Amino acid sequence: MGRAHKNRDSRKRLSRKGAGERMSLAPEELVRHGWMWDRTPVTLRSVQPEDAPALCAMFRACSPKSLYLRFERQLNEIPLDQAVQLCSVDHKNEIGIVAEIKEAGSHKLIGLGQLSADPDHGTAEYAVLVADPWQGKGLGSKFTDFCLEIAWRWGVKRVVGEFSPSNVRIIRILQSRGFRFQRDRQEQVVFAEKILE
Repeated sequence: MGRAHKNRDSRKRLSRKGAGERMSLAPEELVRHGWMWDRTPVTLRSVQPEDAPALCAMFRACSPKSLYLRFERQLNEIPLDQAVQLCSVDHKNEIGIVAEIKEAGSHKLIGLGQLSADPDHGTAEYAVLVADPWQGKGLGSKFTDFCLEIAWRWGVKRVVGEFSPSNVRIIRILQSRGFRFQRDRQEQVVFAEKILE
């Protein structure tokens, strides 16, 4: 994988909440503009309820393998009602971030990152899916960096994830960001963990 253009991202430094301080992050606070490695402009922003049809279209651009690696079951597509659920987050314990590009004059969703925190925000689980045509362009790294920053602002102490051992891309991304790993060979799953400071 090549280098991300970190110096070209527009970033806003987020302030961190202290222990025991739970907070809701407003959607307008969750926006980042940048470029993928092929110089395609991309916006990461909070998912909105009206994104459900566009999210369904994004899922249709995903291969069955990509859907399996994300949802851990065989899927050919994601129905609209499930897309509606994925777009309905409370911003207190759940946050969804979509990647949006402009193509042929219209806006298109090409990825989804998610954080789900426990009630006291001690731990948050991270998951990400990038549609197949845009994989290998640095988008997974951008999702991961932004979601780690959001988790830090939330006051989350620990970010975890559960992945298939064959999901080499995300494992490499997390490894380069200081995650620790434990593999359950019986269950064929890799557990990832990062302590936020």
